[in-house]
Amino acid sequence: MKSIENINTKISEGTAVVWTASEFKKHIRAGETITPGDVDVVTCGTFGVMSGTAAVLAFQAAPAGSFTHAHSLTLNGVPAHIGPCPNESNGHVDAIVYGTAQSDRPGYGGGHLFADLVAGKSVEAVIETDTGTITKPITLADMSSAKMIVTRGAFKNYMAFVNPGEEEVSTIFSVLPMQGNMREATFSGCGEINPLENDPELRYHTPGTAALVNGAPGIILGTGTRTSAAKPNLSLAADMREMDPNLMGGFKMIAGCECLTSVATAIPVTDSAAIAALSVLDEHIPLPVANVANRTAFDTATYADAWSGDARIHAVPDNCKTPDCIRCRDLCPREAIRPDLTITKSCMGCLTCVAVCPDHVFSAETGTLRTISGDIPIVLRQSDRVRGELAALLLRSRIRAGNWKLGGVL
Repeated sequence: MKSIENINTKISEGTAVVWTASEFKKHIRAGETITPGDVDVVTCGTFGVMSGTAAVLAFQAAPAGSFTHAHSLTLNGVPAHIGPCPNESNGHVDAIVYGTAQSDRPGYGGGHLFADLVAGKSVEAVIETDTGTITKPITLADMSSAKMIVTRGAFKNYMAFVNPGEEEVSTIFSVLPMQGNMREATFSGCGEINPLENDPELRYHTPGTAALVNGAPGIILGTGTRTSAAKPNLSLAADMREMDPNLMGGFKMIAGCECLTSVATAIPVTDSAAIAALSVLDEHIPLPVANVANRTAFDTATYADAWSGDARIHAVPDNCKTPDCIRCRDLCPREAIRPDLTITKSCMGCLTCVAVCPDHVFSAETGTLRTISGDIPIVLRQSDRVRGELAALLLRSRIRAGNWKLGGVL
């Protein structure tokens, strides 16, 4: 058995062997026997809709004495909750913004706002005070503090949702009304590269442990809300100033906007139990299939079913037979389709365009859930393995450079 202190020494000396979870799985699939002597750290990552994300923002709204109290605040039309500090008469505003908050602008919410701020964009702040309305541009650099808190994220396991009924159902788990008779499925989760799939007993995901949140160094606060032994999740916090806008964002759904968040963690390989946990593969990970009407699971697939398809979309704009059609662009949850029908880097391979384009401009192997009830094609992924892997690679680079400490705050 190796100690975390020993591994930290190797990290500081630049001699630690660090793999991503995907690299570890390749060795397992090749039939190799891995021991704690072969690797010191394995980095894991996940990216997807994490509704329990919020930001605590603070900035100077006006000179001291301009107003006694601020009553309300919007940022690019996204409502914020003033406080908890009243900041009487000092012209300062503290506020909490939910990642799922909806702007007065269609298709824009808290997740979009967070990514815009991190990207250095100016946003419009409208502050209603006891002396009048203040409207001013604000950037992240103007803020005295900007912290992100994830109240629950990186769930060890999620569920796939289907509609067994006859009638279509509008739901937060779909961009379009979900067709009945189990003709389509949606799901979340990055499967075998997810942090808690590789540490199900939370041996190394403890309060105070360092983690990357949207690419920024942060800490694990503990387990998140709605955690359970079967489905643990994490609560985390990090400074927004060091985040990467490519590893976060907003996601349009039929019921409003969701928040996209990424988490990456490092698992020290201290003993054979750590090796055993890290050896989990997609085909070993159950994906419960639930009725979207009551969220009750009635069947099971695996994450191998879910991630058997293509991670990204292939576009052939010349296939379009209806040039004036903008349905694919309008429905894209990431607004990733250009007017010429090429795809931008904001795409996360959610599959919406594949499902709705009648001319097959967009194509991908979508994956199919293999259940006792029958085969169910996947029409929407709310997670992105490409960005989950990118988060894990970013953390691997930090550790290899000696810029990380296991088992505690940086």
